[in-house]
Amino acid sequence: MNILVYNDLGASPNSVKHTINTLKTILGHVYDIMEIDQKVLQQEPWEVGCAMLVMPGGRDMPYCQALDGEPNTRIQKYVQSGGRYLGLCAGAYYASNEIEFEKGRAVMEIIQPRELGFYPGISRGTVYPGFVYNSEGGAKSVSVKLEPGLIDASLPSEIKMYYNGGGYFVHPEKYDNVTVLCRYKDPSERCTDEPEGPAAVVHCKVGNGHALLIGTHPEYDISSDELLSADEGMSATIKTIINDLILSEVHRKQLLRALFARIGLRVVAVENNVVQENVIPDVTPVYLVGLTKGWVQRPVSQLLRMADVTTRIFEDTEDVFYVSALGDAPSTQAELLKLCRTREDKSPLVEIVYPSTIDAEEPVCPPKSMTPYFDIKTYFDKLVKKRSMEWGGGGWLRFGSGMLYAEVIGSTQSVLDKNFKFSQVLPSGLVCLATNQVAGRGRGRNSWVSQAGALQFSLIVRHNVNMRHAPVVFIQYIIALAVVESIRERPGYENTPLRLKWPNDIYAETKQDGLKKVGGLLINSTFVDDEFVLVIGCGINLSNPEPTVSINDLIQEYNPLQSRLSPEDVLAGIMVKFEVYYNQFCDKGMGPWFLSKYYERWLHSDSIVTLTTHDNESVKIVGITSDYGMLKVESLDRRGKFYGLLPDGNSFDMMKGLLVQKK
Repeated sequence: MNILVYNDLGASPNSVKHTINTLKTILGHVYDIMEIDQKVLQQEPWEVGCAMLVMPGGRDMPYCQALDGEPNTRIQKYVQSGGRYLGLCAGAYYASNEIEFEKGRAVMEIIQPRELGFYPGISRGTVYPGFVYNSEGGAKSVSVKLEPGLIDASLPSEIKMYYNGGGYFVHPEKYDNVTVLCRYKDPSERCTDEPEGPAAVVHCKVGNGHALLIGTHPEYDISSDELLSADEGMSATIKTIINDLILSEVHRKQLLRALFARIGLRVVAVENNVVQENVIPDVTPVYLVGLTKGWVQRPVSQLLRMADVTTRIFEDTEDVFYVSALGDAPSTQAELLKLCRTREDKSPLVEIVYPSTIDAEEPVCPPKSMTPYFDIKTYFDKLVKKRSMEWGGGGWLRFGSGMLYAEVIGSTQSVLDKNFKFSQVLPSGLVCLATNQVAGRGRGRNSWVSQAGALQFSLIVRHNVNMRHAPVVFIQYIIALAVVESIRERPGYENTPLRLKWPNDIYAETKQDGLKKVGGLLINSTFVDDEFVLVIGCGINLSNPEPTVSINDLIQEYNPLQSRLSPEDVLAGIMVKFEVYYNQFCDKGMGPWFLSKYYERWLHSDSIVTLTTHDNESVKIVGITSDYGMLKVESLDRRGKFYGLLPDGNSFDMMKGLLVQKK
């Protein structure tokens, strides 16, 4: 599920930044926090998988310019059908039925209706005088009073938060669907028409959905260096604001957590009245290891040839790399570069650390104490054992014999796919694995919420273009089935209900909640010297209870006596199963040997769906074309009329039976 934050015409960059950072700390353990633009809201099926749409602070009038008409109609339908809307400052004005902004003030006055109308009355502002666009001149720290008994009893009765131009909601008591959650404590004389105090935060029930509208900025995070654009010459007012926000930061986050929980979002826990924030960890070194010495020696020698002889640093398209042997003293140049990149908000330095192969035992890897979350030696032992069960003892299998492992990395996919020089020296079959990803990538605009408990890796495969009988497009289907079969073919695990959703998502059939996504795959490719260099990315939720059901919980739901699977065992199984399938594919091409099992595991045989790209024509799914791997569907209106749909051009909303063209 995604939380979508609008960042386009009208949105304040500073407000967007703070909104995203704060949402990640409170909701990022379950939801992917994504920026979107007006084109997405206008043209793409953003409603699918959206847990909440957020309109941040900024300017309300440009929001109208960007979204009036069809986009607003879609936002209304989304919320009415059970969706959630969060409006902050300008986003709250925008979601009201009418706006009265700086009435009577020349040039600044705006008195207009608004299309969304989630708050059925008027949003009037500013509450405090002195507002100036694109400035902190009218900014203040203000106290809001919490309405008793409606939020969280452990919170104080009032909380300080940042204010800059927000409004209040006029006479909310007139509307049955509106609940006031907070009021301004000391409003200016502009708000004398509200005897109980002007409403600063309201919760509006809209059909089956929710709109949470906030006139202040509780999302502003004082830990950010750019807050309020403060500097050494800051005014006394700015100093007061900063001091107030420092003192109230814990309570503001606790308030936001309670507000999000009120509208049904899954929030982080609270312990001893402190929000257990979802902290993004710092990246760690990447260990280059191998089943044999050769899997370490060959790539290391080529990496060192690319690096500066003195510093052992080289720059690639996306990242900067530092190559060092395990146990080496930290390089001064590398430490300085790491610090500089952090200060300049650039991607972190990628440290490649390799164990010495001189007198090393095989497999070549650091001691388990250095990789506590993944036992590399156990993985290689499992890999050798599973290979031995294949034809001829499996001595011909190579995938997974070399590995890059990090406890924390930006993205296993990006470090291989976005750095051409780096990936070109890595052998086919090398796998890049991380316990945590802080920027996991998925298909299209999606990304993978990647935390400890998930198995997330990327694999390099070089596929020769001259194998015309084995088109590269089928490899996404092969790896997807390999993931499922590597678990379901184990003795005792045959009934684990893992299924495939076209083209390459992995779903589980739970007893209580029906179908739940537990994994997905992504393939990026480049073309070099008659080869497709594929970076195959995979993320599956093996053991984490969030953000969806885990495979291990699913296993025990269906067979409580069955053992849980370790990441070392599962990764080894996927590597062997995929390579066996891949070699058969290179030998035989695509055919019944594969498709019969694929159809057995997928969710779509004879499913009826609607093609939004063909005048909402109803069609039946009949399979996958054997030439280009397209989804083959037959028209129900014109029997014998077939369509072939490309996975990269269409999005399949399985729950609604729609095939929607991607923009």
